Amino acid sequence: MIKPHSSFVDVNDIRLHYLEWDPAKICQDPATANADNSFEQDSDDLPIVLLHGLNATADTWRLLAEQICSQRQLIAFDLRGHGQSDQPEDGYDLVTIAEDIISAMATLGLGQVALVGHGLGARIALVLTARHPALISHLVLVDCPLVEPKHWPGMTRERFIRDKETPDIYASEQHYLQTMQDEMASFWSPDVEAILKTYIRELPNGHVEEGLRTSYQRQMRESLWEDRALSYYSKLTCPVLLVPAADQPHPDEELPERLENADEFAAAKGYMAAQVARTIPRCTVLWMPDTTHEIQLQRPQLLAQAIANFVKE
Repeated sequence: MIKPHSSFVDVNDIRLHYLEWDPAKICQDPATANADNSFEQDSDDLPIVLLHGLNATADTWRLLAEQICSQRQLIAFDLRGHGQSDQPEDGYDLVTIAEDIISAMATLGLGQVALVGHGLGARIALVLTARHPALISHLVLVDCPLVEPKHWPGMTRERFIRDKETPDIYASEQHYLQTMQDEMASFWSPDVEAILKTYIRELPNGHVEEGLRTSYQRQMRESLWEDRALSYYSKLTCPVLLVPAADQPHPDEELPERLENADEFAAAKGYMAAQVARTIPRCTVLWMPDTTHEIQLQRPQLLAQAIANFVKE
């Protein structure tokens, strides 16, 4: 993988970690001499800012970034509480996290950008765009929870909030990696393994757990439950690309009555993406059937090309 620049930025009394892929520097790096680095950046090529999902890190974008970083500057942040960013006791609502990113962009001298988010990071990107529309040229929502969980079939607030009441603890790093490999067998690789290692932290007894503390996850889930995503879509003025890990639903297909397995979740995501797309003034949908939630790890080339083409429009 192409090695990005790693640094920190101080915002809102905390320090955020970020990774940066600068095309000019990549072209000058002898380590990437054999890569396709014919850099001809146009003055209209705005930077792309990348926001990871719940309990991930900025590293989740490494496979995608190396596909397009020779053409555009990319910056991926560790959200508060994640990765190498600070872990304050509060501030895990969607608005505060979105404002973290806005402050970081300003401190780094970024003006208008294309914004890409995955999972919960996509919902944060949606909030950010709704609050600061002039700063976002294009918005890409990758497998985003597009509809409030309160509207999901069979979902209750207690079930949603308590879904992560206790942390997932693994006997060792190897046990964690084996568990993840079993789930991602079809696209497992040394690069994916290296990325997933950034998601965890080692405990004093040698066990490992998810890097984002359970209490912070709970705060995020509470905010997600209360957030009114459906009120944002008709107000979006920039082009929007939805990338659900789902197949396009048939015209007569209905929302599943409950969400108990992967097929029902995929069907629900497809149905909700189709409904939401109709309410966004300038919307395109890239359907990703037979794909896990981790689209950026499973199909980085396809996703990268779709994003690169979309932001050129």
